Amino acid sequence: MITGGLDLGAGTIKGALLEDGRRILATAAAPSRGSPVHTAHRVLDELGEAANIAPGDVDYLCTTGFGRYTIPERNLQVSDFTSSARGAIFLFPKTRMVVDVGAQASRTMSVSETGKVLKFKMNEKCAAGAGRFVERCAKYLQIPIEEMGPKGLTSVHPKLISSVCAVLAETEIINNVAEGVPLPDILMGVFLSLSQRAFSLMRYVGIQPEVTLVGGLVRNVGMVKALHDTVGMDVNVTPEAYYAAAIGSAVLGHSRLLKLAQSSRGAGG
Repeated sequence: MITGGLDLGAGTIKGALLEDGRRILATAAAPSRGSPVHTAHRVLDELGEAANIAPGDVDYLCTTGFGRYTIPERNLQVSDFTSSARGAIFLFPKTRMVVDVGAQASRTMSVSETGKVLKFKMNEKCAAGAGRFVERCAKYLQIPIEEMGPKGLTSVHPKLISSVCAVLAETEIINNVAEGVPLPDILMGVFLSLSQRAFSLMRYVGIQPEVTLVGGLVRNVGMVKALHDTVGMDVNVTPEAYYAAAIGSAVLGHSRLLKLAQSSRGAGG
């Protein structure tokens, strides 16, 4: 039984294929530029090629994210809170808190042992509290985004960004550059500022181990360290957590497919 999950996010469209709801067959991602539907289909094609599976071999497709309603062939759509929670539980079964610093918003949620969302808090008032701000900083500081994390780890005296407004935060960064603040200190200051904003959301929800980081910034070692230092406890991180919402969607699709099969057998009996 093969199920697919698509996470149509604001910055990236991610996909995952699962076998029997337990084994990851393939993952893929592409930037959310142009037509989301076209990009989503390209991601599905890449998944099929990676897993050596024809489109017709996917038994059930579940979508999530802001663009989840745009895929006509979907069998089910779920909220990104639900899918991220299930994805986190799939990767780390003892997860009780999920942290996701997305492209446009940061959010935290407490989850049950089955992956049910118990309480959540979201901050989407300003880009300074989300992943898009990291991209803007990379562009302004003229550093490849994949180099920001490793460079930030060499910081000696991080320079925190106090402004919650992205425009004012960028002004702070400009002033730091003009004052000769070392680049690593500016970068780690950005990560610590993001992690502190995430921490305030976590405290609202109620911090409890295990904490799992999902989404795009799991690939940023600087952000991972900043969150670890800010929270004061270990944070679950794995490369697969980049695809957590897509994986969770595929898991939920598998559960729905099993229920449909059981209902069908019951009706036939």
